Amino acid sequence: MVKMKVQASTLIEVLIAMVIIMIVFTLGIRIFNNVMYSSPASKKIQVQQQLDIFSKEIQLRGYPEKPEIILDSVLYKFTIDDNNVNGLKHVEITASEHEHHLGHIDILYKGKSHEE
Repeated sequence: MVKMKVQASTLIEVLIAMVIIMIVFTLGIRIFNNVMYSSPASKKIQVQQQLDIFSKEIQLRGYPEKPEIILDSVLYKFTIDDNNVNGLKHVEITASEHEHHLGHIDILYKGKSHEE
C-alpha cells in the first residue's frame, strides 16, 4: 500500500487568517460609513427630515418653542410673520451651518398662544 501525505492548513492558521480578514473588513466598513455620513447630500437629507419634524411640532403645538435652535451644529431659525389672516400664521424655518444655507420650509398653521 502506498501512503499519501495530505497537505492541509492547521486550525490555528485558519483562525489567524479569519482574524486578519475580520480586521480588514471592520476597517473598511468604518471608512465607508464615515464617507457616507459626512457627505453633503446626507447632511441635506438629515436637515430636511429635521425641518419636517419641526413643522409637525409647530402645527401640533400652535407656536414655535424658541426663535432659534442649534442641533447637530445646524442653526434652525424660526421667523414668524405677524400678518394673521383668517386665524392662520406663517412661519419660515431656515437651516444653516457656518453661514452656509442648507434648507428652509414655509408653514401655515393655526396659531395658539403659549397659555392655551
